[in-house]
Amino acid sequence: MTDEQVLFLTDIFPTGWSAIDWAQLRGGEVVAIFGSGPVGLMAQKAAWLNGASRVIAIDPLNYRLEKARKVNNVDTLNPHEVDVIEAIRDMTGGRGADVCVDAVGFEPERTIIDRVKTTVNFEKGSIKVLEMAFLAVRRSGTVSIMGVYGSTYDNFPLHRIFDKGLTIKQGQAPVLNYIDKLTGLVKDEKVILDDIITHRLPLAEAAKGYEIFDKKEDDCVKVVLKP
Repeated sequence: MTDEQVLFLTDIFPTGWSAIDWAQLRGGEVVAIFGSGPVGLMAQKAAWLNGASRVIAIDPLNYRLEKARKVNNVDTLNPHEVDVIEAIRDMTGGRGADVCVDAVGFEPERTIIDRVKTTVNFEKGSIKVLEMAFLAVRRSGTVSIMGVYGSTYDNFPLHRIFDKGLTIKQGQAPVLNYIDKLTGLVKDEKVILDDIITHRLPLAEAAKGYEIFDKKEDDCVKVVLKP
């Protein structure tokens, strides 16, 4: 196997896999994944490998959604173009997704009102995506949280979690629990990981790689640095 084939086994593929494994798919589930960055793309791959019947990618950047369609053959929703919650309900006969994955965390796009609220409450970032996941998932469904959250939050929607009987799974990926199985999937060519790479740069241009990814320039999804 090449370095690029196995590179993502150390981090983002086990992370995306964890989100799906925690939901314990039995086959035939609809999985909605909020965020089509590197981890979101890996969660999409993991959803198909674990028997999902439909995978829906949600992201406000069309170039990321295009990458998701191209490499993972998923349905896509842009929150700037549609009401994501209503769209997911329409796609699931009104029920909502069986599983929702938060692959964004506390750094979603935010309005001025969102920023003022977090400042007043001494919060870092926003739980906007998490709230959308709680709305989009069906009753008795599962929400897996892979996005990082860095503070406490006022107005946490505990009432919705309780009322809908949701199962919440979250945390850092236990990579060692999965590495042997996932290495086998790559070796047996049951999954392709390096198709998410959009930029290959020499190590000397590492700062440039971080900059274009952070500023969302040049349709950058994933940068690989070569020594």
